[in-house]
This record gives sequence, structure tokens and C-alpha cells, in this order.
Amino acid sequence: MPRIHATLSSPYFLGAAAIFFASCMNAMIKGLSVYESVIVITAWRYALGALLVSTLWLLFRPPLPGWRSVPFHLFRGFFQICAASLFFWSVTQIPLATAAALGLTGTLMIGPLAWLLMREPLKRDVIIGTVAGFAGAMFIVNNETQLFSGTTEGPVLGYLAPILASLCHSISVVLLRFRSQSEDPIVVAFFANTLPALYVIPVFFLVDSQPTTALFSGYVVSAFFGVSFWSLTTLAYARAPAARLAPITYSQLIWAAVIGFFIFGEFPGASTWSGAAIIVAACLYVMRSGNKTA
Repeated sequence: MPRIHATLSSPYFLGAAAIFFASCMNAMIKGLSVYESVIVITAWRYALGALLVSTLWLLFRPPLPGWRSVPFHLFRGFFQICAASLFFWSVTQIPLATAAALGLTGTLMIGPLAWLLMREPLKRDVIIGTVAGFAGAMFIVNNETQLFSGTTEGPVLGYLAPILASLCHSISVVLLRFRSQSEDPIVVAFFANTLPALYVIPVFFLVDSQPTTALFSGYVVSAFFGVSFWSLTTLAYARAPAARLAPITYSQLIWAAVIGFFIFGEFPGASTWSGAAIIVAACLYVMRSGNKTA
């Protein structure tokens, strides 16, 4: 039993479980989008997620950090809701595995963001890896949409949305990492799932949303997956550096490909996998550079 407990509480297991729940949430959003708009689905996901995580808080009763933390989490929540909305919309336009591959560019943005926001030194290897990774992303986008040929095909914005979503997500995760060191993980998860809901509440006043029982059940499940993802991510980041957990995010490619194939009949072409290989290799190169001693 102690060994099982140690495994379940391992930051690597928690991180892997978080990625699995994120993949399930994305698939659920894609399925729900057949019946409702993404903006309404996102509103329900965060509104119900706020209710679920409030129940979690009532069960554990962790001490809240006070009102001083609210502006910070509200600011971070803006980037979280932007990332979620953009990525949710992208999976309704392109295959899950392709969106997941393009979303991996978020790892490459950590170094430049740290340099831009915190004035941390930016190594040459990080620059090289970042450029190579984005070249892989643009390879996917161009092969799928002929973006640079002058005769665009397919949903160009659908392919660009995951990249912009990963930028917003990277900012959100960096901020989350800082806070997870000084606050209870349950508190962080509470704010991560409640305050973003404030941004989507107006949707219920602007759109007449009266879901059927089946559709509402789907919203509840997607909210559960979302809360599980952020809660487990917070716990994992509180127990291990982000750089050590980053490789786990690559498993999202596998989950997205499996779910996309068996549920939606998606099978991305060779260009997606070639570009994804370039992105993953670039991410590993950047991580290796970051682990070198100065």
C-alpha cells in the first residue's frame, strides 16, 4: 500500500493523469460542438467547474489566502480563459492530434516569456530550439492550408488558434507555478476554476441556452475533466519543477491521436506527424539546454 500511495502521489503520475483528463476534456468539447457553439460550451464548462471546485473546497476547507490574492488570480484567469476558448474552438476545426501537436509550442514559449517578463537570460540554444520548433509548427500549418503559397485552403485560423492558445496557456502556467509554491494547491485550484468563470458569466445573459438533459450531462462531464486537469496540474507543479514535468505533456499527442481515431475517425497525415516530431525534438533540445550548468 505505501508503494501504491507513493506512486499515486508522484508528481509524474499526477502530471500524466492531468494530461489524460485534458485530452478527454478536449474530446468532449469537440463532441459537444456539434450541438452548441464553443462560447456557450466554454461558459458551461467554467460555470459548472466553479461549482464542482467549490464543493471540493467545502470538503477540505483549506485556509484562503485573502483578498490580496484575488487580483493576481483574476489576472491569470484572463489568460486561462483565452487559452481555453481558443483551443476549444480549434479542436472543432481541425483534428485533435493536430491541435495537440501545435499546442506543444507552448513549451517553447517559456524561455522567451521568462526573458520578456522577468528579464532572465535567453540562451542561444533556447533561441535555436524555439525557432526550430516554430518552423515545425509552420510546416504543419502550411502543408494543411497552403498558407505561404498565396492560395489558402482549409480553416487557416483553426490551425493558428492552438499556437495562440499555447501562448496564453504558457503565461497562465508560469503564473500558476509561482503561486503554487506559496499557497495550498487546493486553494490555487479553487481560484483557477472559479475566477475564470467570471469572464464567461455574461454569456448566459447574451445567449439563450436551454440544454437538454443529455447535453447538460456533457457539460458536467467536461467540467469534471477540466477541474481534474487543473487540480492535478497544480498538485504536480507544487511537487516538482515545471522543466521536469514538461516531457509528460507530449503524451497528449498519443491520447489525442487515439481518441481522435476511435471516436471521430480522424487520422492526421504525415505532415502533422513530421511537424510534431520537429516540435518535440525542439522542446527536448530547449529543455536539455536549460538543464546545462552555466
